[in-house]
Amino acid sequence: MITPYPNQAQARADAAARSLREKAVCLVVRGGADLLVFDHIPDDGAGVQLPAGGVEPGEPPADAALRELWEESGLRLSEPHLLCCYLWEAQLPHRFTRQVCHAYAFAAPTDTPDNWQHHADGHLFAFRWADVTAPGLDWEMDAAMPFLIRHMTSHQENL
Repeated sequence: MITPYPNQAQARADAAARSLREKAVCLVVRGGADLLVFDHIPDDGAGVQLPAGGVEPGEPPADAALRELWEESGLRLSEPHLLCCYLWEAQLPHRFTRQVCHAYAFAAPTDTPDNWQHHADGHLFAFRWADVTAPGLDWEMDAAMPFLIRHMTSHQENL
């Protein structure tokens, strides 16, 4: 279940008050039409995901987004744009999770490879580009997609 916050300050205050894990979610767009997604190798039921990971104590969420994007994909991008913050509650296969997510948009150069593999945290990730209008994400990772589309449309740019 996704519950949006009106702003990042309230999201962070709620996370602190309830001792919830904060997570940075990275929505990387290339050429205004492609969204960066990845699959685990082997899949093991992980589904199609976005680069994302935990915000460390004392770390601003934007810095966590930059770090997680680099750690998981090998991409060093800059200028993360905060899209939205939301509470994510879900029954996963082996546990219930409740996290405060901070979703950031990034622009990738048009010459970024079409696909690649990257090792991170003992996992092998297979990156590829999906249609930004229908990326086929799992685990409610599409929660920030309407905010991304709105941002792209309002700025009349390829992000």
